[in-house]
Order: sequence, then structure tokens, then C-alpha cells
Amino acid sequence: MKNKANITVIIFIVIIIGGLLLIKFSGNNEKYIATEKPKIVNLKLRQYLSGILIPNKEIEIKSQISGILKKMHVKAGDTIKRGDLIAEVSILPNPQNIETASNTLTTCQINFSKCEKEYKQYQNLFRKQVVAEQEFDKYQDAYLISKEELKSAKKQLEIIEKGYTNDQKNIPNFIRSTVSGTVLEIPLKEGASITERNNFNAGSSLAIIANLESLIFKAKVNESDVVYLKKGMDLNIEISALKDQQILAELTHITPKAKEENGIMKFDIEAKVNNTQKVKLYPGFSAVAEVILDSRDSAITIKERNLIFKKDCTYVELLDKDYNVKKQSVKTGLSDGLRIEIREGISTNDKIKVQKN
Repeated sequence: MKNKANITVIIFIVIIIGGLLLIKFSGNNEKYIATEKPKIVNLKLRQYLSGILIPNKEIEIKSQISGILKKMHVKAGDTIKRGDLIAEVSILPNPQNIETASNTLTTCQINFSKCEKEYKQYQNLFRKQVVAEQEFDKYQDAYLISKEELKSAKKQLEIIEKGYTNDQKNIPNFIRSTVSGTVLEIPLKEGASITERNNFNAGSSLAIIANLESLIFKAKVNESDVVYLKKGMDLNIEISALKDQQILAELTHITPKAKEENGIMKFDIEAKVNNTQKVKLYPGFSAVAEVILDSRDSAITIKERNLIFKKDCTYVELLDKDYNVKKQSVKTGLSDGLRIEIREGISTNDKIKVQKN
């Protein structure tokens, strides 16, 4: 009897639990079907571009003569002005040219001494009216010519030995800056060989100078994104080295031709940095630019994960007033990767079934 009583109790408990479950699942379907309503939001399609900051212009200071870098007067990081002394260059004279110039100078000195002596003699005779003026003029001209030849020979020897003459105002051995700015790099060390700049040779760079107040952001963009970009667009740039620090930039250049990199066609873009906050920026800083490629104001949107794709059809599942699930075809628009614009098919009053992905 006792066993029968226990069995009866167990059966009774099972019946009660089963009844409760039946009531729960046969009631309102909405209680166990998760739904969401569409939201009206300002949708923005953002793209993030990785790039670097570089100077708008970099000027390479070069020498007009060949020789040896004797001394550098600046170092990387120095702020300089136009006309400041950058470096000194010592030339390496050719021994054969020096010997030739020295011999020419000696000859000119001998000739000058002779012409000077004759000139003074005939000058005295002319004053005493012993010789005619025409005769005196001949010796005077010879004296003046020999004087200029001697002067020219001295200068020629100075140029061969030093690269300049003592009476020159702008000595080519002293290399001066042609611009104001900050010295970014000193490519050569003292004692290095210097090649002059000419029509056939680019020449050796002694210093690289740039204006750090004028920087640009440079990046590469995929062909699928470049169609959205236009000159004049604003970019929000975040500097990796400066946490939570953003600066503005204006898109100024898009290359007209793409280049292939690892099988992907990419375009170079440049944006002028507007550092109105006077943040300390350095060339070479890595940065990420946020670009608004497209936007929709007051768009009806749903979570993109709630869309269902089947063949060429896009639809969502709605919960009707009788709590039945039905399929509804929709026409989509802009997506930011999380939410997507719904142009046709639903309203903000509809209940969208949440899809379990």
C-alpha cells in the first residue's frame, strides 16, 4: 500500500509540472520570441585609414662644389633661418692644376715687374716731354694688362687651392640654408666626400630641412573606397603616440592612378593637417584617419544580423498581432556594419524577430 501511495504522489507531481509547462508554451508566443523594433538613427558609413604624418615639403641642402665635408654647423632637430650657415666644405685640389697655376702666376709676376719698370721710366720721360704721348701710351697699356693678368693668376690659384677667392662675398665653401625650418636629418658625417650639384649629377645632400608647422597625412585607399572620397572632405585624425588626441585635416590630393600592392589596387591620398590646437607633432607619427564616406539622416534601421538572405531575396521575420511569425521582403540601403537602412518593407511599429546567429 505504501508503494502505491508513493507512485500516486509522483504521478500527481508530474501531472502538475506538465500542466504548468503546457500553460506556459500554449500561451502568448511573444513571451519566448525575442523581438526588436526598428530605430530611426542618423546612419554614417565610416572608414578608417592608416597612414603617417610627413612634411608638406622637404628641402635638401646641397653643395655647389665637390670636396670633403669639413664641418657641420647644425644638427638634427635644430631650428634654423634662411641664410644660416649649414656646413663648410674643403676642396681637394689637383696637384697638376696647382703646379700649372703656380707657374702661370710666376710668369705673370715677372712680366708685371718688367712692364711696371718700363712704365715708370717712360712716365718720367713723358713728363719731361722727352717722348711722345703715343709712345708712352704703349707702355702704359702693357703695364695695365700685365697688372690684370697678375691679379687673374692669383685668383685662379686661390680658387684651385681653396675653391674661392678672398674678396668673394658669397664663399661657395660655406653652405647656407635656402629656407627656414627644422633640420630633420644630416645624411653625411664630417670627413665624407661631397659631390657637387650640376646638370648631370644630383649632388650630395648635406641637410634635409622642413617646416614642421606644415604637415600632411598620407595614406593608401582601396579602390572600393576611393569612389566615395572627394577633395575638401574633412578627416578626423587620431595620433597613435598621443592617446585620445585628435586633429582635423582636409583632403587635398587623390592620385589619378592606382598602384598594385599585394594584388590590391590602391590610391595614394594626402590631407593637409590643421593643427589649430598647436599639438606637438613630428614627421613619421603613425595615425588613423576617420572618414565619413556616406551618411543618411533619420533613417529607419535595424540590426544587420536580423536580415535573412535567400537567393535574390532579402527579408526579415515579423511578429504579427496574433503573435505569428511571417516573412517580410525589404529593400535595404546604407549599412555601417552594425545597423542597416531599410528603405521599404517595414515601419517603426513592426516587431522584428531577433535572429540567432
